[in-house]
Amino acid sequence: MESRSDGASPPDDRWWREPLSHVVSGRKVVLVGGAAAGWTAAIGPLRALGARDLLVVATEGAGARWCWSAAPPGDGMMSAMRGAISLIGHPTAAMRAAIAEYDPHGSAIYLGHFLNESPSIDGRPFLAHRRPEWVALEDKTVLAELLASAGITSAPSAVVALVDAAGARHELDLGSGTVWAADSTSGFHGGAAGTRRVVSDDDAVRVTSELGREAQDVRIMPFLEGIATSIHGIVLPDGIATVRPVELVTLRRRRDLVYSGCATFWDPADDVRAEMQQAARRLGDVLRHQVDFRGAFTLDGIATSGGFRPTELNPRFGAGLGVMTRGKPDLPPLLLVLDLIVGGYPLDISAAELEALLVTSADAQRAGGTWNLHVDLSGEIAEGAACFDGERWRWAHDGEDADAVVVGAGDFASARFVPERTPVGPSVGAPAAAFWQFFDDEHGTHVGPLTAPRDVTVR
Repeated sequence: MESRSDGASPPDDRWWREPLSHVVSGRKVVLVGGAAAGWTAAIGPLRALGARDLLVVATEGAGARWCWSAAPPGDGMMSAMRGAISLIGHPTAAMRAAIAEYDPHGSAIYLGHFLNESPSIDGRPFLAHRRPEWVALEDKTVLAELLASAGITSAPSAVVALVDAAGARHELDLGSGTVWAADSTSGFHGGAAGTRRVVSDDDAVRVTSELGREAQDVRIMPFLEGIATSIHGIVLPDGIATVRPVELVTLRRRRDLVYSGCATFWDPADDVRAEMQQAARRLGDVLRHQVDFRGAFTLDGIATSGGFRPTELNPRFGAGLGVMTRGKPDLPPLLLVLDLIVGGYPLDISAAELEALLVTSADAQRAGGTWNLHVDLSGEIAEGAACFDGERWRWAHDGEDADAVVVGAGDFASARFVPERTPVGPSVGAPAAAFWQFFDDEHGTHVGPLTAPRDVTVR
């Protein structure tokens, strides 16, 4: 099937079901990488489309038939994710033996974790993978050149050696400090793991020491007031599909930036939304022409009083796209569709059609919440429903309508906001910050105190 560009709506879901069925029907399918639970949404569609048998080989967490981990427990999210990538590219002897036992003739279909960079595992090709030239664009120090190529307005920035950053920061400070983003010397980073706000000389000394464990260079930008936000683009053969803005719930612990989830309840001003969509289309065109990019990417930034100012590119699927599509029967299993796109399989849908499908659904059905990967519940399990009165959270009474569903165990906790109870339009930053105060009070987790950024785009 060839992708159409006439703008007509696809008649039904055959545009993705037929090519995916052609790939997996009657064959074993091996799902490799990440936590076993992360593959839950893919298993149903794969079985429905004729996969003969399924095997999950997890590289973190538990619950798969086989699971290995390269990161010590408690060593941090980035370490776990980098370890998973490394295991896919360099499987242990035990992993190779297990895969060979399941697929002795190498005839199975292999689907990798969305961060997978390897074309194959033990000589068995993946349906899709991230090419080296795409992965290289994860480095936060290459953003300015890409934005300039795309003609996208950006804040001033400079890339300097980390040892010189303390002196260089003064020229980029507009009055509220600067933000330093580490390079990818030690691998990719996300969720603000390699990002620091620097206001004072003491901050500069501390951050130079912290980032010095992993980085050689940093990109320095002025600190910008506003809501942290992201927009996805999906590069198809005929164009770029863009989705709606996502709020990146980035709270503040004094001067530290604390990534705390994402959600789609917030609506920026119409001109900011249009600016974000245009920026994603322009950048998608640059990625396609410069590195033959295919699939999903995110352009993150700040919605400032002067418009959208990008702060980073992630050439991959992002959490916001998962929030927009998860659990929606009207949408395809997007990670599987993206594998088809990256793998070069033609789909009978145009970029304009895919954009209309995703945006219509995301605007109509809002979702998201706040979560944290660095709590310490000391063996406790937090689970229940909570209510918010506009200032404070409390546990819901039996039979009471809840504003959030709360879960927590180990070093993870989250509050998924109930869509029917969450206002559309305002930022969820203030409710998120109030939730962590409530959670700290209940469990002594010391996540906060946190504060929320101001929405300076309100007209």
